[in-house]
Amino acid sequence: MASTLSEWHTKPITVLTCDGRLISGILQGYDQLQNLVLVKSYEKVYSLDNPMERVDLGLFVVRGDNVAVIADCNDDGDGDGVDGDME
Repeated sequence: MASTLSEWHTKPITVLTCDGRLISGILQGYDQLQNLVLVKSYEKVYSLDNPMERVDLGLFVVRGDNVAVIADCNDDGDGDGVDGDME
């Protein structure tokens, strides 16, 4: 896993946590236990009754045992799939 994460260092990623949270941000650091440090991060909160809500988190640490999926991300967080400027 570490070789893949090294390719994504300082690039935008999205993390799906084991409890269902969807967190996006710029990968600033990681370790051998897959703990992740994200900067300029935000959580995408989806609801059946409301549009997607973006909650800014800033600097955020995700424990490795709570990471379900890591993916590269190039959207701006509004859910429209259009490339945005996270940097």
